[in-house]
Amino acid sequence: MNRALLPLLPLLALCGCAATPRAPEGYTLVFADEFDRDGLPDATKWRYEEGWVRNREAQWYAKADPANTWCQDGTLRITGRALETPRPNPKRDPDAPAQNWGAHRDAIRYTSGSIDTRDAFSFRYGRAEIRARLPQGQGVWPAIWTLGVKGRHPACGEIDIMEYVWSSPRSVWSTLHFPGRYDVPTAERSGAHTGPDVQDGEFHVYAMDWDDERIVFSFDGEPYYTYRLDKANQPDGSNPFRQPHYLKLNLALGTEHNWGGDLDPAILPQTFEVDYVRVYQRQ
Repeated sequence: MNRALLPLLPLLALCGCAATPRAPEGYTLVFADEFDRDGLPDATKWRYEEGWVRNREAQWYAKADPANTWCQDGTLRITGRALETPRPNPKRDPDAPAQNWGAHRDAIRYTSGSIDTRDAFSFRYGRAEIRARLPQGQGVWPAIWTLGVKGRHPACGEIDIMEYVWSSPRSVWSTLHFPGRYDVPTAERSGAHTGPDVQDGEFHVYAMDWDDERIVFSFDGEPYYTYRLDKANQPDGSNPFRQPHYLKLNLALGTEHNWGGDLDPAILPQTFEVDYVRVYQRQ
């Protein structure tokens, strides 16, 4: 392991409450949201996704809806819920191509929230640390992740700091997406922390330490997976993980068509709760 990363790993990992952000020695806090406001998330830091977005998920991502995305008592709460009365699908188009799956749905039955820092904040290398509490139940799919600022997916690169699905309820996953990823064994681009603490209903710290050689993923300060960036080198010499990335937080609801799995409506509402987001970089 890169020795430069070692002092960062235990930072604030097991704190029972959000502490005042304190940068590790040699690092500077470059982005933070403590969610210490009541109301919608800070619009200078976060923007919303809206609509049917990806993966044939069950939910419509709602924009600036307090029922789905709200800050209260020092945490961000992203809630997936079932609507008492389904809403007509404003994107309905039965003649749309089959790949435009959202246009073929007749109604919006579930809503949730997805926010990101696109156009507000991006970073290349450093430590990203997010303290969060996971929802539980068949079909929940919370994620903490990043996308590169240049290129379309997967050319931009995707870093999944944390993903959680009910098919492996005792594990949280970190995965890298990039062009040519399917030529790389899954075990060489994805790793997991597994244990009873994943399901204990408590807050935990999900973090990545990222430099120009590797990304180290950790759970409550304990590293569990290291990814070497050179595995994503492209034929033209570029690498999607050597460019700036922006942050994303969302709660998806799965279907039979994706990794989240077929949703059990009886579990709803479910909330993905985030205590803080902090990003540090070397001075």
